Amino acid sequence: MEGFKLGEASYCMTLIWTAISWQLFNIGCVGLIFEVSSVFSNVISAFGLPVVPVLAVFCFGDRMDGVKAVAMVVAMWGFLSYVYQHYLDDCELKKQNI
Repeated sequence: MEGFKLGEASYCMTLIWTAISWQLFNIGCVGLIFEVSSVFSNVISAFGLPVVPVLAVFCFGDRMDGVKAVAMVVAMWGFLSYVYQHYLDDCELKKQNI
């Protein structure tokens, strides 16, 4: 805490707001599990994964390295695969109902 560049108060505020945001995130994920499905909750979590590095690059001047880029591509690929599978399932359901 003493080695934090912005001071001890900033360090405490960072820890407090990080804890609060994680609690809100977890409550939201549990709500998605109960209201929709656990798969959808996981998809939304994976879709949010690339948002954090992009915000870190724009807001805090963080460097965009290869690991962040690969993580973002894989997260987007997983989200798009989920959406495409639901599209295929919907097309199959429509064929069966005709």
